[in-house]
Amino acid sequence: MTVEEAVRLLGKCIQEDERYLRYKKAKQDNDNDEDLQNLISEFNIKRMNYDMLSKKDNPDAEKLQKYETELDSIYEDILSNENMKRFQYAKSEMDAMTKNIDSIITLCLQGEDPETCHPDLSNCSGNCSACGGCH
Repeated sequence: MTVEEAVRLLGKCIQEDERYLRYKKAKQDNDNDEDLQNLISEFNIKRMNYDMLSKKDNPDAEKLQKYETELDSIYEDILSNENMKRFQYAKSEMDAMTKNIDSIITLCLQGEDPETCHPDLSNCSGNCSACGGCH
């Protein structure tokens, strides 16, 4: 098996993993949530307006403060959306899996035994749901 074939097999395994499937579904649910998409659009427009105003020579501090308050409120609404909560959790699982895979590949590139090398657990929180379990 070539390295490219092995990486493609890894990609197939990732796409069959429950963490990936949860992430993919959560992303699709976010994309299909019209209320959430409207909130995100509103947030982005207000952020662009805030950025444009803040770059002026003498920006209106009162208007900037109003934008900041509105942005904070919309951001809280986005984060409290159930689909966004599921997405954030699924994304954290995918990020942990990606970090673990990257660590193993890095160890192998440093000459460690691919069969026995294990990522550095010095940052282990003890919560195996984040990395897929190690002990």
